[in-house]
Amino acid sequence: LLDDDSDSDGDGVLDANDNCPNEGGEVVDANGCPVLGLGFIINEVHYDPAANLPGDANGDGTRSPLEDEFIEFFNSGPDLDISGYMVFDTDALLNSSPRHTFPAGTLVPINSAIVLFGGGMPTGSFGGSLTQTASGGTLNLSNAGDLLTLQDAAGTTILTFDISPLSNNPDESYTRDPDLSGGFVQHSTLTAANGSLFSPGTKLDGTSF
Repeated sequence: LLDDDSDSDGDGVLDANDNCPNEGGEVVDANGCPVLGLGFIINEVHYDPAANLPGDANGDGTRSPLEDEFIEFFNSGPDLDISGYMVFDTDALLNSSPRHTFPAGTLVPINSAIVLFGGGMPTGSFGGSLTQTASGGTLNLSNAGDLLTLQDAAGTTILTFDISPLSNNPDESYTRDPDLSGGFVQHSTLTAANGSLFSPGTKLDGTSF
């Protein structure tokens, strides 16, 4: 019989109410899942979509060198309201003209991702992650090197990401290995990716965060 008072991972949340009954941590959310303490990070970047349909990262049935670019952000907690946050590349920052401004009501839950595509009509589940398309019409990430900058609504820089060390035109994304905490490597080179070129909204193996 199930012991209603059991707490397998010792995190203070009973198994009956724990969405992560075997994953304890120093800090957990109300559902018993660990708060990773990484903040708001970039987990995957796709600046060089492959030719033809293999490059259709947004799943809308059309490959576009601009619309299928994406940035996958991850929020390790707590729930984060990014309304008014702005995404720039190098040129956009110089011109004070963001590639994207997150609209009012954009709330990224704890331990969840949001994927920002360059454009198109993102089609698919994307692991249940939030998706948006660039409000400026494109992300316009340069294959020859670029600097991503995320600012909050007050213009304070929250994070930066230098694409330049990864600029070898791979026809696929760069993702963290392991997800969230590792360094960036080409997506298809990872055994867990099973040859896939990208994984917007999911872990590199295609499973949900």
